Amino acid sequence: MKCKTIIFLLIFIVGVIQAETLVLDLETAKEIALQNNPTIKIAEKGVNRAKSQIVEARSGMFPAINAFSSLDHAWDLQKNVIPNFLKPSLAPTNLEIGNALLALGDQFDNQELRDRGMGMIQSVEMMPDYLEMAFGLENTLVYGVQLQQPLFTGGAIYNGYKISKLGLEIAEKQLEAVTQSLLDNVTRTYYFALFAKSAMEVSSEALVSAEENLALVQKFFDSGKASKLDLLRAEVEVANLKPSVISAENNLEMAFSRLNITLGFESNKDIVLSDKLEYKECDLQKTALEELVRIAKLNRPEMAILENQKKIANRQLAISKGSFLPTVALGTTYQYLGMRNDLEYTGDDFNKSFNTSISLSIPLFEGFRKSSKIQQAKILTGEMNDQLNSAGDGIQMEVESAYFLMKEAEKKVETQGKTIEQAQEALRLANLMYKEGAATQLDVLNSNLALKSAKMNYQQSLLEFNNAISQLKKAINKQ
Repeated sequence: MKCKTIIFLLIFIVGVIQAETLVLDLETAKEIALQNNPTIKIAEKGVNRAKSQIVEARSGMFPAINAFSSLDHAWDLQKNVIPNFLKPSLAPTNLEIGNALLALGDQFDNQELRDRGMGMIQSVEMMPDYLEMAFGLENTLVYGVQLQQPLFTGGAIYNGYKISKLGLEIAEKQLEAVTQSLLDNVTRTYYFALFAKSAMEVSSEALVSAEENLALVQKFFDSGKASKLDLLRAEVEVANLKPSVISAENNLEMAFSRLNITLGFESNKDIVLSDKLEYKECDLQKTALEELVRIAKLNRPEMAILENQKKIANRQLAISKGSFLPTVALGTTYQYLGMRNDLEYTGDDFNKSFNTSISLSIPLFEGFRKSSKIQQAKILTGEMNDQLNSAGDGIQMEVESAYFLMKEAEKKVETQGKTIEQAQEALRLANLMYKEGAATQLDVLNSNLALKSAKMNYQQSLLEFNNAISQLKKAINKQ
């Protein structure tokens, strides 16, 4: 039972260790970085935001339908002064009746008739020329539905919609540019980790070789075949190589820490690199520089972004010119209106109205604001042309730089590869001749140092070559 428990624990521990160790190749590193990198997530959100802006811009082409309601209470009803419409119609009649009563009073010597006649005449004289009247009731309740449909806006809505679509294309190209930059950064970081690993291995091999040489010299010294100077030189060589191994180990830890950060890990993972720094031929090596420049200018997202920005500037120019044109809109309102002095409304209190109108607005003068906008849009279009030319020159320089770095590193790899073979043979011969007494210990030490230097130079040339390939791929937007 104890044996089974121990075996189970061992299996569990090994499983945990394997789970925490990440075996990583370059392609896997790229996939992890694309999933975890916050810059990519920001760019993706920018694409989604641009899609929403298209929907917003397109909504201007459709009618806007709104329900409305309002309740107004008049604390003091407005009074209007109007001409006394009763006076022209009543005054002649009152005068005739008054005069007739006066005549009858005089005829029959009737004072009452004379008083009535005089009252009728005086009432005409007392009638005011204007009347002050209040209209409406204290509470007015209105509710209904209103539709507004723009018929012609001088191209503002259509061009705004086209600008939003161009904005989506720009956001997608920005995501592409961020992705390419991230992939290039991951590739360089991954290659640097491989180089740091190789550098540590070279330093360790040189230290092991120096220690083996020290053991041999010690043996020869003990037997009287080597001098004290040879022994001291061998010991110094070992002592000198140990700091370089420590430095290489620190550089390796820093390289893996940087790789963890680039991949977006919250804490450092134990990473095992499954690739090695090596020379692999690429089809870009056989492509002419002029062709690479042409491909880069066609494929680079920066060029597409500037092209779309230029199109946006042209659309904005069209909007500015269209602002001088009249706008036409269709409006329809269906509503009910009710008025009471209290709030106890019933259905009988409301009157229905249904009307449709077409409105025309003609701009006449706005203080030269629209002319200024047209001038700004024209200047912006010119700026876009200049930026396109400048960006094209910058991309060409970037491609040429990466191309020549690749060619230089390619030659270095070939030369340093042969140098390693020569240095290895030189060290073998120096060790052999030293054992036979035909060479000095200094020859052995120099050969060992030359081999280490050749290996480090070779790894450095491999790093430069692979980085140049990655830089060239980024320059032509190919990963």
